Amino acid sequence: MDIRTPLGQSVFLLLFSCIVGFGSNLVRGDSIPWIAPQIEIAESITPETESNEPVLAAISLSQAKNLFDDGTLFVDARDDAYYTAGHIQGALKTAFLMELIFTIEAIQDKNAPLVVYCGDPGCGDSEDLAYNLQDSGFNKLYVFKGGWLEWSKAGYPSERDQ
Repeated sequence: MDIRTPLGQSVFLLLFSCIVGFGSNLVRGDSIPWIAPQIEIAESITPETESNEPVLAAISLSQAKNLFDDGTLFVDARDDAYYTAGHIQGALKTAFLMELIFTIEAIQDKNAPLVVYCGDPGCGDSEDLAYNLQDSGFNKLYVFKGGWLEWSKAGYPSERDQ
């Protein structure tokens, strides 16, 4: 490819920019991780009144049910069609992140716990949403890895939208 052509110049600038970006990330003290760290299952959950430390942890089905029974707000990270077909009772769902943030803030403080879930243990949407909520100032986030699949199999409270 000839670097004197517009296409060649574009490719050169793109490659040069990538090299500079990746290189500067390697030498920074606070570099951006290449892959998000795996969220580990929490062994225990500290009630919100005992700790003000930020939390982002994965939880099991029994932990999710305990939080549900305590009145913790659940957020569904799945697409609208899946949510409409069935979701955890009382779970929130909005298509836009900012709308979701405003809805949660109208219900509770950013320091109150939230449980985020999606379809099944292999679904990464709940983790993505949890990271977005964390970036927006929420600091008690629990990712229910088993998601709708485990919850519905257990026969726990659910609802469908008509």
